[in-house]
Amino acid sequence: MKTKEEILNSFYTAGANGMPEIAAPDLLNAMEAYKQQSLQDAFNAARMLKDESSAPPDYRFCDLDDYIKSTEIKVAKHERDELSEHIALVAESVLPNFLPDDPTVNEFSFDFNMMGIGYTAFYIKDENGYWEMNRWRLGRE
Repeated sequence: MKTKEEILNSFYTAGANGMPEIAAPDLLNAMEAYKQQSLQDAFNAARMLKDESSAPPDYRFCDLDDYIKSTEIKVAKHERDELSEHIALVAESVLPNFLPDDPTVNEFSFDFNMMGIGYTAFYIKDENGYWEMNRWRLGRE
């Protein structure tokens, strides 16, 4: 195992005046190298711990890289319909201007323009009495 000083010394360069110096990116690289070495050493030390009364260990991870991969968060990628998101955002922003005055109305629609193109937004009242956009259509009704 290398010491901190040995790792730092491997990143030093000689300055114009002959004195050793280390650039900021090299210092970051040295810190990362030390962190990786410490992590590897901790992983190996944890594997050496064993209970004398237990059977030989059956390790779940072969090495540190397997363990690190298992801790990464897997992000589920889903297709986004950006046009629908934009239309909903614009429709929601102008919705208060088109709310019906009659409380018995359960659905309504209104037309609006977005980037020079006309759209129609259709709203329905949910069971709690809130208006939700049900669908939208290109063009005017």
